[in-house]
Amino acid sequence: MSGSTFAPGAKSASVIAAGILLTMSVGSASAATPPVTSEVVDAGVPTSTVVPIREGLFQAIPLQRPAAASHLGVTAVVTPAVALAPKAVFTSGVAAISAARMAKTATAKAAVFSGYTQFTTQSAVTKDMRGVQPSLYRGKFYRPAVESRRLCIVERESEGHYDVVNPTGSYRGAYQVSSTLARGATWMMLKEHKALMGSANATRVLSQLRQTPINKWPRYWQDALFSTVANWDRTGSGIRHWAGGRWHC
Repeated sequence: MSGSTFAPGAKSASVIAAGILLTMSVGSASAATPPVTSEVVDAGVPTSTVVPIREGLFQAIPLQRPAAASHLGVTAVVTPAVALAPKAVFTSGVAAISAARMAKTATAKAAVFSGYTQFTTQSAVTKDMRGVQPSLYRGKFYRPAVESRRLCIVERESEGHYDVVNPTGSYRGAYQVSSTLARGATWMMLKEHKALMGSANATRVLSQLRQTPINKWPRYWQDALFSTVANWDRTGSGIRHWAGGRWHC
C-alpha cells in the first residue's frame, strides 16, 4: 500500500462519543493455519481443491488465472491459492452468507470464508487507495439511499485518498475518522463479519485492523466502517459523525 499523505481541508470535528468504544480484547491468531482439503459445491457439483487460510492482513497472494466451471448458470472459481465461492460473494455480503449456508460440507464453507477474507484484505480492488468509487462494502449496514451522501463525504473529506492523514494527525483515511472511532468500529463490525468470513478469520483480521492506523486499512474496511457507523441503529443514525466540513453533504 502507498504511504500516508497530508491533504488540506481535512476534518477537525468532534471525537466519537465514548459509548461506541467497547472495552473488549481478543488475541489475534499467530500460528499459521495448515491447508485444508475443500469441496466447493457448485449447483451440487463438488470440486476438490486445497484452501490455505492465509495469515497476515496484507500478505500478498500470487495472482493466477483461475479455472472456472459453470453448471446450471452458477459459476464457481477455483485458484491454486484459494477457493472462491460464487462470484456474487465479491459484490455482496448477503451473497457470501447465502453461499456459506448452501455449502454442503464444513470445508466448502471454509472455502467461502477464505474467498471473502481474501476479497476484503488482498484483492486488487480493496488495495486501490485512490478514487471516489461505489462502496466495496455491501453488507448488513449498507444503504443505497445513503450512497450519494457517502460519495459526497469521501470527496469532501479526502478527495478519494484512502491513505490520507490530516495535518494534525488526528483524522485519517477516506472518511477522516479518529483512532477512537476506528477502534470502536472494529468491534461493531465483528459479529457481521464472523458470518461473512468465519469466526477465526474475522477475529484475526479485525484484531489486526485494531492495531493499524485506519489510513492503512484496505478500501473495503474503510467503506464498511462508514456504513456500519452511519447506519448502526437505523438508516443515517450515526451520520452525524460526518457533519460539517468544507461543504454540506
